[in-house]
Amino acid sequence: KAIYSLRIPNLEIRECFETNILQHFKESSTQGENKAMLIAKALFEGDCETASDKIYDLLLNYVSVRDFATKAKPENYYHGFLSGIFASCSDYIKDFKSNTETGNGYADILFLDKRGSKLVIIEIKVSNSDDLLDKDAVKALEQIEKKEYAKQFLKKPLIKNIFSYGISFYKKDCYIEVKKLK
Repeated sequence: KAIYSLRIPNLEIRECFETNILQHFKESSTQGENKAMLIAKALFEGDCETASDKIYDLLLNYVSVRDFATKAKPENYYHGFLSGIFASCSDYIKDFKSNTETGNGYADILFLDKRGSKLVIIEIKVSNSDDLLDKDAVKALEQIEKKEYAKQFLKKPLIKNIFSYGISFYKKDCYIEVKKLK
């Protein structure tokens, strides 16, 4: 069993993580359906609809609009939220990385499936209204390509599939765009 080390970027995210995210996953892991694993599985298959539905369920049930009332950038909150989700499914993913240097920038989140044949790259954006969710998700995908986050992985023969995701959030809603890069 692999052990992963995650870093929480600031106190606001840590508080959110401790009070909301960890508690939820402790509860949900004992209730049969592990939403974190279902989200990761959907992302490994390019299934935006399922991933979006499961993330929405978590946002709706475990996030309060008051959680955004911090001095930290809203993107940090959602980044911590997604990191918490994926931290709870380490039996299904490996090499989870957050804000890791790759290409010509820093990918928000990336991870491989257990076999190492599927890579997921996620860029997060926060929208100013629900009307902009789709546009911001596309901007996130464009950033992945422009900054070449996948470049070092494209030539690795063991990685058969690379999915890039632009995920945009507005309050308790999210929108996901995908582009298969390999």
